[in-house]
Order: sequence, then structure tokens, then C-alpha cells
Amino acid sequence: MCGIAGIKLFNNLPSKTDEDSLWHALQTQEHRGPDNTTVKIHGKSALGHNRLSIIDTNARSNQPFVDESGRYSLIFNGEIYNFHELKTALEAKGYSFKTTSDTEVLFFLLMEKKAAALDDLRGCFAFAFYDEQEDYMLLARDRMGINPLLYSRQGDRVLFGSELFAFKNLGIKGTISDEALNDYFRYTYIPAPKTIYKEVQKLPAGHYIEIQGSDFSLKSYWDPKSESDFTGTFEEAKQQLREKVEFAVHSQLEADVPVGTFLSGGVDSSLVSAIAKRHKPDLHTFSVSFGDQQQYDESSYALMVAKHIQSEHHVIRLTESDFKQHFQEILDSFDEPFADSSAIAMWFLSRETAKHLKVALSGDGADELLAGYNKHKAFLQSQKINLAKKTSYRLAEKLLNPLLAKRDPKKLHRLQKFNTLTHLSWPENYWFLASNIGEKSKNELLVNSFKTPYEYTTHSDGLNDFLWLDQKFVLAGDMLKKVDLMSMRHSLEVRTPFMDKDLVKFTNSLPAGWKLRDGTGKYILKESFRGVLPEEIFNRSKQGFEVPVNAWIRASWDELIPALWFETDFLEEQRIFHPAAVHSLKARFFNKSGTASQEMWAYLVFQNWYQKIHQDA
Repeated sequence: MCGIAGIKLFNNLPSKTDEDSLWHALQTQEHRGPDNTTVKIHGKSALGHNRLSIIDTNARSNQPFVDESGRYSLIFNGEIYNFHELKTALEAKGYSFKTTSDTEVLFFLLMEKKAAALDDLRGCFAFAFYDEQEDYMLLARDRMGINPLLYSRQGDRVLFGSELFAFKNLGIKGTISDEALNDYFRYTYIPAPKTIYKEVQKLPAGHYIEIQGSDFSLKSYWDPKSESDFTGTFEEAKQQLREKVEFAVHSQLEADVPVGTFLSGGVDSSLVSAIAKRHKPDLHTFSVSFGDQQQYDESSYALMVAKHIQSEHHVIRLTESDFKQHFQEILDSFDEPFADSSAIAMWFLSRETAKHLKVALSGDGADELLAGYNKHKAFLQSQKINLAKKTSYRLAEKLLNPLLAKRDPKKLHRLQKFNTLTHLSWPENYWFLASNIGEKSKNELLVNSFKTPYEYTTHSDGLNDFLWLDQKFVLAGDMLKKVDLMSMRHSLEVRTPFMDKDLVKFTNSLPAGWKLRDGTGKYILKESFRGVLPEEIFNRSKQGFEVPVNAWIRASWDELIPALWFETDFLEEQRIFHPAAVHSLKARFFNKSGTASQEMWAYLVFQNWYQKIHQDA
């Protein structure tokens, strides 16, 4: 991956001030590409690039990429996995190549087809392509939202970049969006197209922008939903799934630098690692261990897989001391408020992996494709509950409430959440399960609280539609954002084979009952690869990529957390939170009650971000 930033003017040529501001913007995201940084003024555009050299590491492949005539230019963040195939087709049309990079292939393809080229691409990407003669710019983001691209329309110009950090240097005031704030304190991240700033939007996955002179148009070019249902047998589906997963992994191993894999010990990363090992005998694998925090630790399963496939395995052992030492660095990595606490583990995992490699493959996305989460099971279970059972569950909650509140608050919260779920209908039940903080808690905390509109809708209430919403909403907004943000913080490129376009379309064509059967998520994936991994890996229960962040924060509160963030005068001046609700949150956090841990982490991340932007202003 790399970093891009730029300015497209409608009527005028870029000024020296524009060029200088772009250089400053690139400095804020230099971690995305420390190997080369360049700015080029081209017609009515200013284009900047932070390069992380992966394919053709020679300086001849530095960007912005410009053709000999000077008409076309390109800045590109990502990888095109089918670039050899595309290159052969372009050579047959008379194109001559001077590099061995996928950048030059993409460049010529865009010269040939412009936006139509998107249909030919297999990969992850965010790019800006400019034709000076036509004063035409194409901004595009990959199908699943693996690589970020943000933009802002400001008067006679469009600004764009890979991270929100860049936009302050491009002249954005940075007004906090109340809608984004309400989303953040419900989902713990801000889904596209919103950002925390009113003035800046995320380009949604599978979308592109065309700017012709002063005409601006936003268009969709791809959706993960399959156009038709699979009509073959279960055995035929298993065979095709196996072939598509193996192809996706193999195709994403291409690089002119060392490549390894993340290996958590779960099914997805274990399969990616096992397949990669067939093609890379010297494969290095990486996992995280939490030592004495056994409820979070998966390292024994990762080690089991590493021994099984005979990879060179590295275990990153995290302690409370590590967390304290790097706490501020982790918080400062977020370009906007983002409170999925598993990003902490990703930060450490990426930091260690980057000491050995420039590229790692991960298993991200399989859960959203094939129903791997507990919420998918809960959704189906809730649909089977009749009125009598709803009444009995509610009675059980009341009877167990006093006992579980003290002994197992997490179990009580799950019981309460499931009871609520059984009384909701589609699509409210989906958005309830997609939330990490309750609407009531959010409303009590925020001064300006309201229910935000849903960006995606579907008319069906089946599991496949649930998964489609996960892919459109959760995957791009949370999971892939987390991986990109924390890995690129350490100049590490992470590739996600399960996001291969053909694999996504295929899995979305399969019957829901093949994905979640008899309480087993990712059923067809596990059945397709029986024998490839130790049986314990297929039979173990799902464990999230969590960290003991709350215990660590409570243990070092006075060292880590500024007292200012909980002072009434500061909160009243800030006018974002109700002071009484913040004080209550702190009390509940130390009493370990309900969802206070998630709310507190979201609050701390926000206040750190808020403090940082005001210091930099």
C-alpha cells in the first residue's frame, strides 16, 4: 500500500501555496509510504504520493506516474493482482512497458479505458488518474473498501487523500459532524460516506468519482451481492470454494519483497497460512499472545497450526507494560475517532511483523462472507423464538439479573441483548446487532443526540441479506479500516485474499444454510478444507481479536488518562457531552458494569483525537 493526496481545481491552475500545502499533507501520512514522496503539478491538478515499494522497487516506478507525452498522470495506492494478464493484453495492443510494476499496467489500462478499466481489475486500490488534455480526473476505490480514499468538495476544487490527517493541511476547517458523532458512539466507528468532519467524505467501496472540467459525478460500479443463486450440489460448491480460496491466496503472494501471514489460530488465517506455505516454503507467520490473560490468548492454536504447516513462527507477547509504553502512540494512530479495541493488537502485530516483512496476508473478511460471528447465530436463533419463549427469556433475565450483575456482568449483558433482539423486526434487529453501544447510553452521553439514518437498506430479512449488510457496512467501516490504519502506521502492506472479487460473488451466491448450519458458522469453508488443518482448529469456538484493554487502563488510570477529560468545566466548555453522564460512565467503568468498557474506550479515543486536533490547529 501507499498514500495519495491531491487537489483538482475546476477553473484555475494550482498555485505555489497549493503545492506547499500538498507537501505538508503528505508529511502527515508519510508512514504509508516512507520510500519516496513526490508532488507534481499537472494541468489543473496537484498530485502527491507516498510510496511503499513492493513491486518493482526501482525508482523508475515512483509516482506520480506520467506518460512520455505529458498528457496523463496517475497516483495509485494498492495492488493489482492480475496485472500480468492485463499487461499481456495491453502489449498485444502495442503498449510498450519500461517497468515491471503493476502501476504502469494500471496506468496504460486507464489511458485505454478510463472508468471502464475498473471492471478488469482484481485487487485493492485507491487512485487518481488525470487526463490534462480533456481536463478529466477519475478517483476510484476498490470493490470492498480495502484501501481508503477520502475527498472534499470546496468551492472551485476537490481535495482528496488517504487519511483524514492530510485534510487540515489542505485547508479544511474541520467541523465536527453531529451525525458522525452519533454513529461513532453507537457503532464505535464512523461508516462511509461520513467522516468525523462535515467537510470530508469517504468514497464508498465500489464507487468512483469523475470530474470533467467543473462537472462532478459520484457513481457505483460494483456491489458484492450475487446476481444469481448457486444451482449446483453442496459437493460441487465445496470444490469451487476450495479452488477460489486457493487461487486468491496464491495470486496475492506476488511481490519483490518478503511476504508472510498473520496467524491468529482461527480458521481463516490458518487456511491462508497453510495455502501460502505450499507456495512459499520459507513462510514466516505472526501471532499475538497475552500471556497470563488466557481469556484473550489464542497463541496456542496459532502455534499448533505453525507446527502443522512448518512455518517460521513469531509470537508477539504483549504485556500491560507494553500497552502503557505505547498507549499514546496507539491513540495518535487514529485519523478520526475509531474505538474497535482490537486495533490495539493489530498495532503491535503490525509493528513486529514490519521488522521482518513488507507484506502480510490476513484472513479478514471470511466472517462477513460466511457467517462466522456469534451475532449471526443470535440473529437466526431470535427468529425462531415464539411468544412463550420470549416471555420465559424475559422472566429468566429478571430472576438472574441480581446474581449475574455481580458474578458475570458480561453474561447478563448478553442475556439482556438477546431478549431485546427477540422483540425487534427487520431491519431494526440488524442495526441493533451492528451496534456496540446502546442507543439509550449514547443519548445520555451526547448533548446533541439523535437517531441517524441508515445508509444501506434491504427488503429481505434472511441471513444472506444480513451478511450483505455486514459486507457493506461493518467490513469496510470497521474491519478493513482497522487493518489498513494500524498496518500502514508501520509501513506494512496487508492483503486480504477473502476479499477477492470472484470469491466474494461466489460465497454470496450460496444458500445461507451452507454457511451457518447447526450452530456452526463458516460451515462450508470448514468442510471444504477438512484435513488441511488440525481438527481442533475447525472445532474450536469463535474468539474475537480482543485485548485486555480495560483491565490495563483501570490498573494505570492515573498514569494514562488526563484528569482534564473528566472535569466539569472542560466538558461544559466542550459542549459535546453531558458532564453527569461522563462522571457516571467513569463510575460504571470502575464497577465493571454493562457496556461501560466499550463506552469508555470510545470516549477516551475521542477525547485524545479532540485534544490532538486542537493542539495542531
